[in-house]
Amino acid sequence: MFEQHQLWKDVGYKIKEGELSDGKAVVLYRDEKSSPEFLEKHSTTDDLITFKTFNSSEEQTQYLVSEIEKNITSDELKLDDIMVIHPDPLTAKRAVGTIRTELFKKNINSNLAGVTTTPDEFFSDDAVVFTQIYRAKGNEASMVYIINAHECFDAFNRTQKRNMLFTALTRSKAWVRVIGFGSNMQALQKEFEKVKQNNFELNFVYPTEEEREKLNIVNRDMSMQERKNLDKKSASLEDLLASLLNGDLHKEDLPEEMRQQLKQLL
Repeated sequence: MFEQHQLWKDVGYKIKEGELSDGKAVVLYRDEKSSPEFLEKHSTTDDLITFKTFNSSEEQTQYLVSEIEKNITSDELKLDDIMVIHPDPLTAKRAVGTIRTELFKKNINSNLAGVTTTPDEFFSDDAVVFTQIYRAKGNEASMVYIINAHECFDAFNRTQKRNMLFTALTRSKAWVRVIGFGSNMQALQKEFEKVKQNNFELNFVYPTEEEREKLNIVNRDMSMQERKNLDKKSASLEDLLASLLNGDLHKEDLPEEMRQQLKQLL
């Protein structure tokens, strides 16, 4: 959420209804100037951007390999028209290994940017490019596949992960496929479907300064150590709550000062 209302206009949004003011309802949209329609004249929205959820990593791999083969044999795309992005730079090399092996079995060459190529080389005429998100910045391809997108639905590093997903989406010149597996991917796909049903308009009540402060706290990124500390404290709190609910402990057993502080906080 931008602190300055004007920034919404600066990044290309227009006001359809309401006003950009604290506590006020507003509907924002993007016009033809900020989002040109030339792509939509030859492809439907459902073809341009697709979210798909699979039951496993193996199903995701099978779909990706099949689609890349179709892109090359039927869709008239060249190998260097295709980019596959993994959001986590720390696990990208391991995560794409099986996929690249399956592509090789179908005689489809691929490179992992900066690993199987020189540091300053990204695209190659005879290979599909695989990359981690930071390496993808500044590069674009006609068809972009974002794999393991469920990792971008992370409750502990929400801002960072959403920024990764946004960067990956904007690497596409035309088509983008966002794929992953599990419950987090289902939630991400459900969120996209809701945005699509709203015709990609943003309809919300602009949060007040106090509400924005709370949003920043709830959505703040956490380090691994902070996450471990939270898990430990949450477990202790769950034990306390369970004891209160099953009658092993009564609220009157807690110190009066603690009860009052909990009441004020909650």
